Amino acid sequence: MVKFDKVYSLYREDYSEVATLCKELNISPLMAKVLINRGFCKVQEARNFLNTDLDSLIDPFLLKDMEQAVARIIKAIESDEKICIYGDYDADGVTSTSVLLLFLEKTGANCIYYLPNRLEEGYGLNKNAVDKISDLEASLVITVDCGITNIEEVDYLNKKGIDVIVTDHHQCGEVLPNCVAVINPNRKDCSYPFKKLAGVGVAFKLVQGLSEKLGISIDYEQILPIVAVGTVADVMPLVGENRVIVKNGLKIVNNRQRLNIGLEALLEVSGLKNKEISSYHIGFVLGPRLNAAGRLGVASTGVEMFVSKNYEKAFTLAKELDEENKKRQEIEDGILKEAEELIKQQVDLEKDKVIVLASDKWHSGIIGICASKLTDKYFKPTILFAIEGDLARGSARSIPTLDIYDSLTKCGGLFEKFGGHKQAAGISIKTQNIEAFRKKINNIVIDSLYEEDFIPKISIDCEIGPEDINLETIMELKELEPFGIENPSPQFIYREALIDNIRSVGRDNKHLKLVLEKDNNKVDAIAFNFGKYENILEVGDSINVITTLEINEYMGMVNPQFKIRDIADIELYQSNLDKDYYYHIKKCLKLKNKQNYPDPSNLNFYPKDDRLEIIIDKLKNEDSILVLVFNYYNLQEILKAIKMEGRDIIKRTSITYNLSDKTKPNGLVILPILSEIDFKDYEKVILYDLNLNKDGLLDFMNNSKDLNIEFLFTKKDIEKNKKLMNIFSPTAEEMKVVCKTFTAMKGKGFKVEPDTYLSSINRKTNQNITRFKLDLIFEILKDMDFIDFINKDGFYFIKVLTAFNEKIDIIERAKVKYLYSLNNFS
Repeated sequence: MVKFDKVYSLYREDYSEVATLCKELNISPLMAKVLINRGFCKVQEARNFLNTDLDSLIDPFLLKDMEQAVARIIKAIESDEKICIYGDYDADGVTSTSVLLLFLEKTGANCIYYLPNRLEEGYGLNKNAVDKISDLEASLVITVDCGITNIEEVDYLNKKGIDVIVTDHHQCGEVLPNCVAVINPNRKDCSYPFKKLAGVGVAFKLVQGLSEKLGISIDYEQILPIVAVGTVADVMPLVGENRVIVKNGLKIVNNRQRLNIGLEALLEVSGLKNKEISSYHIGFVLGPRLNAAGRLGVASTGVEMFVSKNYEKAFTLAKELDEENKKRQEIEDGILKEAEELIKQQVDLEKDKVIVLASDKWHSGIIGICASKLTDKYFKPTILFAIEGDLARGSARSIPTLDIYDSLTKCGGLFEKFGGHKQAAGISIKTQNIEAFRKKINNIVIDSLYEEDFIPKISIDCEIGPEDINLETIMELKELEPFGIENPSPQFIYREALIDNIRSVGRDNKHLKLVLEKDNNKVDAIAFNFGKYENILEVGDSINVITTLEINEYMGMVNPQFKIRDIADIELYQSNLDKDYYYHIKKCLKLKNKQNYPDPSNLNFYPKDDRLEIIIDKLKNEDSILVLVFNYYNLQEILKAIKMEGRDIIKRTSITYNLSDKTKPNGLVILPILSEIDFKDYEKVILYDLNLNKDGLLDFMNNSKDLNIEFLFTKKDIEKNKKLMNIFSPTAEEMKVVCKTFTAMKGKGFKVEPDTYLSSINRKTNQNITRFKLDLIFEILKDMDFIDFINKDGFYFIKVLTAFNEKIDIIERAKVKYLYSLNNFS
């Protein structure tokens, strides 16, 4: 069975509106295609997406219970009641708490805040925290980024005589908390048009509602960048209202005027003081520092930093966050090393669809980010548990094809509690239930997903040519920023580009710098973490690259540049032939040759060049199709085309060697053994190219007159087969060269390291004997009883049985004659 390490997926949208979009919006065709790929096919839809004015923010009172919440808070402000903002310990919770606190302080409200200790109290409301809040004489609690599942805790607050307003964005259960107001766009009875706000986004909508009713303006310079940070750090989709929030928040940050003191300090500590900030910097630089304090215990440092009025104090707090982040990184590295060892010991990566690991040595605040990294590495949902006696706390991270929250819901009876999103969740479970959970979640995912859902997919917007690579187009595409979830940075495929220059750069030569040429146009390219391919790719190679377009400024020069994300099928450069193909072609070559077949003059060759498009279309859209392919060069083309179609065609097509596998609607058999396939399982059989010898093909044709067969082979396949056999079939001279090296070794046994051996004899004899040829030579010599050998651990262990006689005509030996009889179409 052929397995793919990744697949590519070109958007297949209806581009009939491209011309209209270009005319009405005054944009390039490339920009129009990207907008259509993002779902904005009509002019007004595209305008709405591109319009990020603050005036386009949605009316906060469309959120269910907003009226009640605003009225109760205003009453508390006017009565000088003590209001407690109850947040979460992550970046979303910290920014949510800070935003609401900054605004309420501006109204003169009597405010305190409470963030639970992750290690001691866990996520959300808890009764011990309620007791503390009651002792502080708060009469109103406003939750931010939590509370939606805290039914019992809200009831406990009610018994204490404390009113509660829940603001949250997590998935709602069947029962909502019994309180003054529940503001959550994901309520089933909430008609708010945008459902994907972060917790800080919901808190911001509450601020908007209060601002409108109180007649107090929002200080956007102070608040909006914090909302942007929380939204990006919580990995929310950067579309709709989130896009408006983040785009304007980043604009304020990059203007650096009247910026929030705490955020300014955090930028300086993070080394970003004088850099243009993007969503990337929030997600991978600022966000981890905000999360670090909460992961290790005390999250209030971030809130104190954001609400600070003194820069020196804010800078000190930012430094604390930076130090906590360094500690987090050290702990994370240790957990990842231990997790990798446990994977080797406990996980069958072929069989297990979900990685579930547990340890009493792990920090519960760090396992989430470790689960995320393991998910990225193995492309499997990963759940890590930190065991704390009889209880364990878990963090789950998922792949795009699996809704982990939905899957966990089916295991609910095993948990003490859980909550989360489609891609991430938190779990509390009794330690004794972990093993039962491991089995159950794996069974659920096996039933939910296909094998192909575990193949990573790289999405490609469209193909580009040299005409698209210019500063004007790149600047236009920047209007689509900020990039993130559901609004990814546009990726393009640039096909058949010749490498004009290549060199490794960076520390430890980890990266590649290239110059690519196509149609006499050159473009610079950078490929991060591709340095290991410097010795595989060469000047003059033709490659297909998946890339983003960016602007490179260097020494006053401003030029377009590729930022390469992937080099399609780069593994094909790593060897002349795929090892599986080689193994199975040897099986084919061992079949006995038959004699007396009909004259091949009645073969009809396919005259066109569209056979690849034909079979891809049939495999995508028809059932009960069997495609047979023999030649490796044709196989490369077919597999490249299949990889470019995404997962769907692989779900429909079983790709095997030698024999068919009727487990999917269609089949593709490589190097088919025609005499052993039951063709009646298929409505149509397509011979893509020519068998490696005419006899087998003519025999098949002679005995398959009742089948619906379509022949697509061309005369070019004759040359391709000859080229292939030249790689596999050693010449008589090459066989004699190998024999001579063993002449003096009769009766002796010795070990041969093939690469060293081949390098030596090729250099001395000016031959080009490949590893494939050497394997076959040894097998031929074994059949001749000249040697005996075994292949073990990458070495040949050889014993010479008889002395080599140069008078023996090797070509007349049966297996050699058979090899030379192959591919004799004319």
